[in-house]
Amino acid sequence: MEVKVYENANAYLLDNKAMLLEREASSQLVLYDAYQASQRTESIKSLFGVVMDEGSIILHFSNVPSRNLSIYIQNDYMDILEAARFLADYISKNHILLEGLNAKEEVCKAFIEQYEKTVEGTFIKRMAMDIMEIRQVNEIKHIEGTTRLAIPNEVKLLTDWMVQFQIEALAKEIDYESAIVKISRLINYNKLYVFENPDETVVSMAATTRELVHGIAISYVYTPEEYRGMGYAVANIYNISKNYLEEGYEFCTLFVDKDNVLSKCAYEKVGYSILDNIYEFKLLQ
Repeated sequence: MEVKVYENANAYLLDNKAMLLEREASSQLVLYDAYQASQRTESIKSLFGVVMDEGSIILHFSNVPSRNLSIYIQNDYMDILEAARFLADYISKNHILLEGLNAKEEVCKAFIEQYEKTVEGTFIKRMAMDIMEIRQVNEIKHIEGTTRLAIPNEVKLLTDWMVQFQIEALAKEIDYESAIVKISRLINYNKLYVFENPDETVVSMAATTRELVHGIAISYVYTPEEYRGMGYAVANIYNISKNYLEEGYEFCTLFVDKDNVLSKCAYEKVGYSILDNIYEFKLLQ
């Protein structure tokens, strides 16, 4: 096996973009890292590459400062676990700094086991998620209410929700100032959507985050406890997805907690299906 590292994101995309786009929703983390890096004017030390065996690519990887190492498996028929271990050796021998790891469960386990043999530190599992995708919405039971863009005077309310989302869904805390900045940016860029019930009360939110080549990712899906079980989040996701698909996007994608059976079933009713899984491990050193 060999690790092929590229000089920059543009060179990596030139060789690999077509392959990544074949399964765009599954490869989205590596693909998004590469496109973001290719558009930066400032020089930031990022790592893009592939692990190959006899000329065939087994996996792709990206490692961008302040983000996790992301691994995408291109060829499931080859020895992906050995490729993960081979990459772990390359990362450790070259003293490449890591924040954490995003990959399929079995790849994470193989990488971590090998990495921890030579590098001090402990990986802690933070999330286990399914990658879902929709290309055509199903007709669902109509929920009275409206999906609309969030407005600036809702920053405080939605910041409180963002803090709760981080705690409940991502098992981490976010400081209030960071949450305000995130919410304000989403509102300013017309990426944050809310659902109003017939009383014009805002009862749920969701945002579009990663804009991909042919699709768009939805995240920060949150409904306060007092409004749960009424179908508001599903109605919001339905309306957002339908709107983007009608605008010409080929698909929408979202990550959902593997243990959140109710949400997965609800999204499947809208038209989403599970394509893959993605796990996140944070590295504590």
